[in-house]
Amino acid sequence: MRVILFTKKDCQLCDAIKYELLDLQSEYGFALKEKFVETDQDVGEDEGTPVPFIHIERDGRDILHLEYPVRQVELRRAIHIEMKRRADREG
Repeated sequence: MRVILFTKKDCQLCDAIKYELLDLQSEYGFALKEKFVETDQDVGEDEGTPVPFIHIERDGRDILHLEYPVRQVELRRAIHIEMKRRADREG
């Protein structure tokens, strides 16, 4: 599983979600990528896009989008559910 955090510089909410993701990453071991909407050419969003937002991918396909405002409780629940599904598929 890969989690992509779409963010902007100097965004306190983005930083809070990033630290939550880092904590979850240490717990579950998924790949984490950060993309800056102002500078990342392949993001394709305009600068007015509210951030943070998150895409979760499995096997190269988007499986979940968490749009602004991302809440830490929802994020934690979504990651936990996806990792449990992964364990069930592998087990």
